[in-house]
Amino acid sequence: MASAVPAAIKLLTGLAGVHLLASAAFIVQRQAIMSKLGGEAAAVLLANGIADGTAHWSDAEGHVSRLARLSGTADAATRARVAAQLAARPGIAGVVWQDRR
Repeated sequence: MASAVPAAIKLLTGLAGVHLLASAAFIVQRQAIMSKLGGEAAAVLLANGIADGTAHWSDAEGHVSRLARLSGTADAATRARVAAQLAARPGIAGVVWQDRR
C-alpha cells in the first residue's frame, strides 16, 4: 500500500499540471478564438441583410461558449438560414436566437 501512495501523488500532480497548462492556454487563446468566431458571425449576419445583428459568446453567468447567441431584426426564414450557415462552420457548436441584451 505504501508504494501506491507515491504513484497516486505523481498522478495527481500530473493531472494538476495538465489542468493548469490547459487553463492558461485557454486564457491566452480565448480572445483570438472568440474574435474569429465573432467575425464570421458578423459576416453571415450582414450577408443576410441583418444590419443590426449581434452575436454573444457567453451565457448569463459569463462563461464563454461556442454557442452563438444571436439577436437582430429578421424574419423566421432569415433566422433559420443564418443559423444553418453558422452552425455549419467549424468551431461553432450551435446557434440560438434571443432578445437583445
